[in-house]
Amino acid sequence: MITALQIGAGLVLTATLLTVATVLAAFQLGRLATRDDEQRQVEAANALRIRDAVRPASASRGAR
Repeated sequence: MITALQIGAGLVLTATLLTVATVLAAFQLGRLATRDDEQRQVEAANALRIRDAVRPASASRGAR
């Protein structure tokens, strides 16, 4: 009887640990995806600033 309880407890513990690990992995992947999104927004904003800074110089070349 004790052996059956130990096997049952082991299965419950294994299932619980697997569930917790899956939830934590999903949470971590979600954080990484969000951080990647934020980085892309910063890079896009920087690219727009650079493009706007360069555009007047190229426009003045065409006017010559």
